Amino acid sequence: MTANAKESDADTFMGRVMRCNSVRVGFFLAIGALLVRGGVCWQSLEKYRDDPDAYRSIAETLGTKGVLGLTAENGQAIATAFRPPLYPTLLSWFVQDQQLPSTAVACLHILMGVATVLFTYCAAVSMLPRDARFWGPALAAILVMVDPLLLQQSRLVMTETLAAMLVSVTLWWWACCRHKLHGALSGMTLGTLMSLAFLARPTFVVWAFLLVFATLVADTWTFKTGSGRDWKKRLWSGLPFSLAVVAVLVVVIGAWALRNLRAVGDPVWATTHGGYTLLLGNNPYFYDFLQNGSADGRWDSEAFQIAYSHRYDGDPKTRDFWQRDWGERRLVQDPAVVAVVSERSDDLLAYNAAKGVISRQPKMFLWSSGVRVVRLWDPFPNLLRERSAWGVTLIGSYNCCLYIGMLIGCIRLGRSFFSVKWLPVWTLFVTLTLVHAVYWSNIRMRAPAVPAMALLASAAVSPLRQRGRSAIQSVSDRDEKCG
Repeated sequence: MTANAKESDADTFMGRVMRCNSVRVGFFLAIGALLVRGGVCWQSLEKYRDDPDAYRSIAETLGTKGVLGLTAENGQAIATAFRPPLYPTLLSWFVQDQQLPSTAVACLHILMGVATVLFTYCAAVSMLPRDARFWGPALAAILVMVDPLLLQQSRLVMTETLAAMLVSVTLWWWACCRHKLHGALSGMTLGTLMSLAFLARPTFVVWAFLLVFATLVADTWTFKTGSGRDWKKRLWSGLPFSLAVVAVLVVVIGAWALRNLRAVGDPVWATTHGGYTLLLGNNPYFYDFLQNGSADGRWDSEAFQIAYSHRYDGDPKTRDFWQRDWGERRLVQDPAVVAVVSERSDDLLAYNAAKGVISRQPKMFLWSSGVRVVRLWDPFPNLLRERSAWGVTLIGSYNCCLYIGMLIGCIRLGRSFFSVKWLPVWTLFVTLTLVHAVYWSNIRMRAPAVPAMALLASAAVSPLRQRGRSAIQSVSDRDEKCG
């Protein structure tokens, strides 16, 4: 047997061993994720009764009356576009006797958590350098499994668990399946995944278009060193993929806007919640806090909430409105206002009020944008009354280690981090940073990016040295069946 033949046999055998070990590692990761997420979720059954973002109420209305909306006191279902539809639609499948069981929410979050771990692992197998073997992918999956932010959000009826899963599925498909399909078919698949992500969190529409643009530029730039004709050929060959992604997104967004036109009277393409989140991060009370601080270092939004409840008792687009002492919150709106105000008009009022504040204080807007970016990526959560100092310190230390791993991972990857393989990762980081530099931001907003962060941090794993041929041969009989 020639030396080349022996080398080929060794490589083939090594590939079988790696595949076998990858399956084994994946199995144990699934068991670990089931235990970790299951333990956290089952201990939080009471918290699933809370409804901070009205997803439970929307799901119960949808499951009971077939309307994506809220149920009024008189029992009438009122359609809404206040929240994106995917998460409450999933929850509505489990509504029984007009109620959403907490056990059903727990089971759904457990399954989504396990799927996030496995898809992150599978994406890492293809994305990480080969010398990381299965240790790098296993680390990425474990980081997702035990991430404090994802564990915390899995205890709440919110979209972060679903969004993180959709990000991991998209990363997996991009790494493992994109090149198995060609042209428009590949673009339609990615467009479908991105559309689901958009229906879970509208922010992802920015990620989708940024990724499509970056992919087209990267594919074209790679081959630009050739003749002009080759460059144009590569550009035209990449257009079917990009156009297919955009076409699917436009169809889905258009369908959602058409539903809202029929249901709530306005063609809302995202949600009717954006104006409030923009105003929450750009109002005189928050700007004053950034300038003067507070006794405990935290911003108390109570004054803003009181003023916002009186937005129809004055003109929130003016400076005088925010300087007035409104006393207490308005708990019931005037019937005359309710009769003429729609979700969309209320959202636009908040948008215009925020624009008024920004135009009057442009320098503070720039400063607050930097603050929001820092808050988004801050390793330490806020020290709230219900949080212990040692817990915050522990979580912050974990996140600091994660960031160090991400930095080392970037250094190890070098220029390849900006290759097509890693485009979904860094475009996701850019998307979240740009969007939440303008809109309200806190550490929770980066939860969907945890799978991408784990992939980058796991790239810091040192290369594993080749073991001797004798060591490989000694396990050949045991692992042969895995081939």
